[in-house]
Amino acid sequence: MPLFQDIPRLITLIFSIVMLLIVGYGFASGNLDAFLTALREPWNQVTLADLYISFWLMSVVMFVLSKNKWASLPWIVAINVIGSPVFGLWLLLNLPRLRKRMG
Repeated sequence: MPLFQDIPRLITLIFSIVMLLIVGYGFASGNLDAFLTALREPWNQVTLADLYISFWLMSVVMFVLSKNKWASLPWIVAINVIGSPVFGLWLLLNLPRLRKRMG
């Protein structure tokens, strides 16, 4: 099925692009010193922990559902460095195969 007729894949693509733009904006405009100072606030620590736990949970999904476990390792490293856009790309590429598998 072509990408633009596959609504779940299209939504995944849109959210991945949006998240990539947000990450790019953060790198381009953000103040790392201010961010590190703000991490002293407990709710910021909770938010960051929540984010990384989500990355690790997505990594488990990637590893378990990958045909080649070794091939999933670069994806797992990338998701923990770059973030959600990597999982979005992985999902975009693998959603057709996962649909067939879950049948």
